Amino acid sequence: MVSKVKPAPRRILPYVDARLPDGSRINAIIPPVCLTGACLTVRKFRKEAFSLEELVLIGSVSQDAAEYLREAVQERRNIIVSGGTGSGKTTLLNALSQFIPDAERIVTIEDCGGDPASEAPRDLPRGETGQHRRVRSRHHPDLVRNSLRMRPDRIIVGEVPRGRGARHAAGDEYGP
Repeated sequence: MVSKVKPAPRRILPYVDARLPDGSRINAIIPPVCLTGACLTVRKFRKEAFSLEELVLIGSVSQDAAEYLREAVQERRNIIVSGGTGSGKTTLLNALSQFIPDAERIVTIEDCGGDPASEAPRDLPRGETGQHRRVRSRHHPDLVRNSLRMRPDRIIVGEVPRGRGARHAAGDEYGP
């Protein structure tokens, strides 16, 4: 299953994170990491993303927070979405993406390799005039710096490698 969605690693590890063609995420571990044998976890997603209004209706986001976030997206403010695994980061980003104008150019930077799968939105809606490029690499600072040369209207950075979150947020790694 993994070999169909992820290239062969340079070294053999007892665990793997990957994204299936339908957008589902898998995590597999084998001994010695898992003492009781192999373990496979599959995270499937809804076919259609939640809207921000739906998130308010089910109590995931308050009405005040939804209004603030909607305005923040429309006014092009920087937003950091943080939380644990399965806490709804991707769900919230997908809901907020409905307020990004279709004509805007978006670059999504994702983690890959042996690190956990990205939390960046999996399917941003784009109109005919808008462009959405997805970039994957192990070198986040280089990708963010290079993405600025792509003249995006917005940059969405998925999961940030350990220890780099504060530098990413402050822009310290990107220079002039």
